Amino acid sequence: MKRYRVVVVHGYTASSQANWFPHFKDMLLSDTVDVIIPDMPDSDSPRCDVWHKYIEDVIKETDENTILIGHSLGCITLLNYINTVRPNPVKALVLVSGFSENTPIPELTEFVEPVLDYTFIKSAADNIISISAVDDDIVPYEYSKELAERLDSSFILLDSGKHFIERDGFTEFNLLIDKVKSLTRQF
Repeated sequence: MKRYRVVVVHGYTASSQANWFPHFKDMLLSDTVDVIIPDMPDSDSPRCDVWHKYIEDVIKETDENTILIGHSLGCITLLNYINTVRPNPVKALVLVSGFSENTPIPELTEFVEPVLDYTFIKSAADNIISISAVDDDIVPYEYSKELAERLDSSFILLDSGKHFIERDGFTEFNLLIDKVKSLTRQF
């Protein structure tokens, strides 16, 4: 029986217990799916080199049964990881409210400074999905759309959802749960 490993990297000021992450994990954890949501170090004052090393230690190895999901700062963290570690190809890379070359948050500029090899990143995932919302008030959806275009990924633009965080009442992410269930054939 295939066993899938889903790794979710949260964003700035978040944790594994914030936003939609607990519900997401509860809905997907099964005999065939492991869900790992690490608490990234010092998320209120993140450092690119520290996050990179940490996520490298968490992920260790990838394969065709690995699904990597980033939310906000977690997206560029995963892109930097793929860009430098050059892991084995994964089943899917899902980017929620992602950005790559610009950040609306000046404190996070060091995360967008590395030059990304988009051609390699595209080859590192069988499926790339980008999700954003028109009303995102933290990472403008145009940033996510630009990233999706650079990666030739599918781009899902929702009418609402803002930045997909608890502060905006976003504690369940059923669209993402359905996408992952589809990728892991849990329907």
